[in-house]
Amino acid sequence: MAGIGFSLRKMVQKESLSALTKSYGYAAMLSSGAWVSSIIAILIIGFFNLSDESGKPIAYQLIITYAFAFASSIMTTGFIQLPFTRYIADKIYEQREDLILPSFFGTLLVTTFVGLLLLLPLALYVFPEQPISFILLVVYIFIMMTAIWLANILASSLKFYKAIFVAYFFVYIGIVFFAYIYGSSVENIMLIFLLGNILLFIILTALIMISYPSDKLLSFDFFKRKNFYWFLGFSGLFYSLAVWIDKFIFWYHPDTGSAILGKLHGSVVYDIPIFMAYLTIIPGMALFFFRLEAYFSQSYEHFFDAVKEGGRLEVIHGYKNEMRNTIRDTIRDVLGIQTIISIMIYIYTSEIFSFFHIPLLYSNLFHIDMIGAQLQLGFMSVLALLFYLDKRRATMWLSLLFLLLNGLLTLLSIYLGPYYFGYGYATSLLIVFIISLWVINNTLEDIEYETFLLR
Repeated sequence: MAGIGFSLRKMVQKESLSALTKSYGYAAMLSSGAWVSSIIAILIIGFFNLSDESGKPIAYQLIITYAFAFASSIMTTGFIQLPFTRYIADKIYEQREDLILPSFFGTLLVTTFVGLLLLLPLALYVFPEQPISFILLVVYIFIMMTAIWLANILASSLKFYKAIFVAYFFVYIGIVFFAYIYGSSVENIMLIFLLGNILLFIILTALIMISYPSDKLLSFDFFKRKNFYWFLGFSGLFYSLAVWIDKFIFWYHPDTGSAILGKLHGSVVYDIPIFMAYLTIIPGMALFFFRLEAYFSQSYEHFFDAVKEGGRLEVIHGYKNEMRNTIRDTIRDVLGIQTIISIMIYIYTSEIFSFFHIPLLYSNLFHIDMIGAQLQLGFMSVLALLFYLDKRRATMWLSLLFLLLNGLLTLLSIYLGPYYFGYGYATSLLIVFIISLWVINNTLEDIEYETFLLR
């Protein structure tokens, strides 16, 4: 990520409002483009179809939501994304960039094949009354979201970040436009969404091919035991499942969820507040991504360069303090700006809900989910820093703790009643965030010892 960090730093050095806006806009798209674009598209299409009583917008939203749940939790992020990211970083460090493109295609082929094996029989079971064309559309959307997620790993490291920003923006604008014009049925909306994401995937893949040329088409070296980082795989799996477990509990608990399309369940009570809450952390995610790649990566590089080159102890201590200060300032500023945004949204909740025709009945749950989303941003930021510091076991145990706490406390909140909905999610994140801060503080205290004596 050093290349994109350098580009972002260079952009900010122009000291103009437009340069600052552009740099954070690119950071927002690169850090959260895939899921944010889809959530916004889902909400806008639903907004355009408020008067539609056929259930078409809800069915579409449900399918895309499940597509993201499966793509991010089970197929790609759930066990592949973090090890694949580390593998790509290793190849760049080794100056073996010719292996990146064939590894990307090899990983894509494997995930597509596994996805078809899992999703086709599952779709046949979930939609027994739907025609085969509908079932195939669902499977193709799930597979394409997995491919987009995988391509986004590499896309975030490319120098063509402006092209990526433009691609996401116009593709999803096109999806919303054509869904509004031609969305006469669920199948039509799904087809439009699928075609738009195929176009986006082609653009991302073309940029990847330009950036990492190779004379080899396929490579499966990533899946060799010596190249696969198992702790990272389990960290990604546990974290992604933890992010979704509260939704699945609300969807399938008899008191809060109901069948909406085939055997797919949703929760009228929980879905709208939690996804709106996720949108509120976009500024914080952009700020963290910018600080991580533009500044922390630089201080991190200074520290380990000094270690590798045999720098004096006081120099190494100085770079360690620089890294510690960068971490402290980054977490403080991210939570600070996010708190200000959350307060503003809290004040204007009724106006926002009125504009989007959302019942104010959801406001209390939205406020709790918004606090939970802010804590998730903080926890996610600490995890990213721990990944940088190669604390793979720690991130795995923290992610597992998040999974267990979110599941158990969400069940408890449902048992306690509607007033407590959302508290399980927020409380679990408060606990793991505090623990993660303790872990990263101890990591920085012992970093010289671990660097010199445990390697």
